[in-house]
Amino acid sequence: MSTLIHAAADTQTPSRSRWLWMLLAGVAMGQLFAFWLLCSHQMRKAEARQNESVVQQMALADCLQYIPGSTIASCTSRMDPKPQVAAQSPATATGAVPVSFSYR
Repeated sequence: MSTLIHAAADTQTPSRSRWLWMLLAGVAMGQLFAFWLLCSHQMRKAEARQNESVVQQMALADCLQYIPGSTIASCTSRMDPKPQVAAQSPATATGAVPVSFSYR
């Protein structure tokens, strides 16, 4: 009787092992695919940053060349997308009021 149990256990072990290896291979392939997606996304972001810096350099060169009497500072201020807030405290600019708490 015990030989039948061992024979049945031996026939199930290779199929379990095969499923385990297939599962591990699937997990490894999933991780490789996720890593590829991450790397390609990072490369696209790096290319966009590089293209943006080239465009900014070209815009600065065009500003200096075609606007009479322009300086680097004046052309840089023209290209700055953020408006300059003159002498305002952070509370005034954001509308937040600073609060302090004191515990006694």
